Amino acid sequence: MSTASSGPVRRLQPGQAAALWGVVAAAWAVFVLPLFCGSVGVILGGVAWYRGERRGRWVIVAAIVCTLLGLGLALLPDKFVMN
Repeated sequence: MSTASSGPVRRLQPGQAAALWGVVAAAWAVFVLPLFCGSVGVILGGVAWYRGERRGRWVIVAAIVCTLLGLGLALLPDKFVMN
């Protein structure tokens, strides 16, 4: 009995996983613990960039922007944020 193969399995390159998790951390920084999640995003972006992933720099920039956005949202008065 032969098994049908749908093609080769594509594996992540060394820095891609760090870049992906950096984007996730940056997105979380907008709503949950901006300083912590944003810092994790910057660190993971740096790890991705160090491992040769070109998008690591963009992850760093996105994490910084999301951190600033999260801090800005945290400074809004409660009447604008919650009903």
